[in-house]
Amino acid sequence: MREADAQRLTDAIKHDFPRIEPDTGFPWDANPPVKIVDCVLSLNRRYYAVVRPRVLEFRHRFASVTSCADLRELIGGFAAPSAFLEQTLRTRDARRAETLVGVTNYAIDIQRRFAGTSEEERLRQWALWARPGDYLSVGVPGFGLAGFQYLRMLFGAQTTKPDVHIVGYVSKVLGRTVSDIGALYTLERAAEIANLPLRWLDAAIWTQSARQ
Repeated sequence: MREADAQRLTDAIKHDFPRIEPDTGFPWDANPPVKIVDCVLSLNRRYYAVVRPRVLEFRHRFASVTSCADLRELIGGFAAPSAFLEQTLRTRDARRAETLVGVTNYAIDIQRRFAGTSEEERLRQWALWARPGDYLSVGVPGFGLAGFQYLRMLFGAQTTKPDVHIVGYVSKVLGRTVSDIGALYTLERAAEIANLPLRWLDAAIWTQSARQ
């Protein structure tokens, strides 16, 4: 990450996003299992057309599923994780179903490192403690850097996820193709220069691109 790139990105952000709004409402206010479902289902999928309506339906239908353990138990009640995904989220994707199981198990395990009176509080502590490179330790096929970062954001970390929208915006501003990790750290530095909450900035860039 070059400082000149960060400054150039800062200038573009100030021009393109003169007003950054807080990220509130769904999915930020969802419970842990719904956040995990939202995160995994959104990987390389159109969010507003495909993911959001399915996750909202899931939240309404399974209102009693309030913990990660509840989600794992619910998935275990189906013949296979792929059957769960198809019958509850109208998605045929066996690989994604296994990713969902893996991320759920990871969330159950990692929160044991942290004290807290609620699962949400423990996972928030994890999100603030973790760093981007920790995605390598998750060990869940299909769950890379962008998914890991999005999960951290959902649980309160002021960071960014280098998905196609974020990487595309940074690459466009800099006039060259930027790597995922390059986009992450350049945007992180730009937010620092501009004195903007990084998660809010991510949401503004992502929303503009995703809605298009």
